[in-house]
Amino acid sequence: MKKHIGLRLFSTSLALVGLITLATTELVAAESTDSTIQMETSSSSSSVASPSSLIESEKTSSSVNAPDTRSAESDDLEEAKAIQAGYSEQQFDQIMSIPQLAAADLSPMSRSTGQQNSVVAKARDQIGKPYAWGASGPNSFDCGGLVKYVYKQAVNVDLPMGTTNQEKYGTEASLNSLQPGDLLFYGNRGVTYHVGIYIGNNQMIHSPQPGQTVTAVDISYFYPNFARRILNSNGTDPNVYPSTDGQAANERFIFRMYNKNDGQHHYTQLTSEAINLIKVGWNYEGVGWVSPSSGASVYRMYNPNNGRHHYTPHTYEKNDLVKAGWKYEGVSWNTGGNVPVYRLYNPQAAPREDSHHYTPLASERDSLVRAGWKAEGVAWYATRILK
Repeated sequence: MKKHIGLRLFSTSLALVGLITLATTELVAAESTDSTIQMETSSSSSSVASPSSLIESEKTSSSVNAPDTRSAESDDLEEAKAIQAGYSEQQFDQIMSIPQLAAADLSPMSRSTGQQNSVVAKARDQIGKPYAWGASGPNSFDCGGLVKYVYKQAVNVDLPMGTTNQEKYGTEASLNSLQPGDLLFYGNRGVTYHVGIYIGNNQMIHSPQPGQTVTAVDISYFYPNFARRILNSNGTDPNVYPSTDGQAANERFIFRMYNKNDGQHHYTQLTSEAINLIKVGWNYEGVGWVSPSSGASVYRMYNPNNGRHHYTPHTYEKNDLVKAGWKYEGVSWNTGGNVPVYRLYNPQAAPREDSHHYTPLASERDSLVRAGWKAEGVAWYATRILK
């Protein structure tokens, strides 16, 4: 029984070979088969081809000879979708040629301003969502749609759809000094075909092409042609200056300053101090919150060993820091009102970076927590925040 099965399988194998080599007559094929059967009868069973190998051979033969109509039809369908979404044929071809890079292991978020943190965190939240032509979220994206969605949700910045439109926004950013949140463009200016969001550590998040999902990649293997910075000067609008315009008599604006060189924030109610910091290179990030002009004190402490400042409404904490070598610099502002100002702690802060951060924005608090910071509750209360 086994012998007959082996003979039939072997005959089938040779018949397939005969078809591939385009045998010209049935007689030649029959003679070849008979001759082989005689050889098989006298040979050991170990020479019989296995059923799995024959099946694999048949698959290979079929795939070699069958035209790839499904792939062509799929490309035509994708191109039709791209054209309908506003892409040119050239852009479609370029998008479909984007290299399929392995997803990068996300590094810890770079030390950034609040706006940069928000943009990067929101971009990270979209990882894994599928590509769709002309889609701008929340469940699927094309490359420009991802940028539009992230910026609107993270920092309430309205950007248009389309890379050629988005490249007109912001200011030019050097590829040698990229900052989190910068937009990375691919292609010549005016006819770009792709955009991604730089997130620091030589990585970007982008929505590549059909069949793929939003992912983080190392830009070393897919280097952009140029970059644009939407968050001017690390989140600072150079046309906005510290001012008490709009401050009521019973209020105090608390200005938020950022030093990009050593990753430190500083908070002050003194317009003169804020302006002096701008003169030495700090960025003005607007009014952090509005405090009452009277109420319980929030103390300002200074560490001469690393240049850090710390703020606390607790007398015992102030006294403990003084004992540890910090300097007491007086009352920074007062606490009071219904707006909580959250305190966060960075356990991985560099020696000269702030280990604490203060914000009345729950979105910024949550972004920092996702980046590895620890929420330490409400630091104090403010009367309101500026919209």
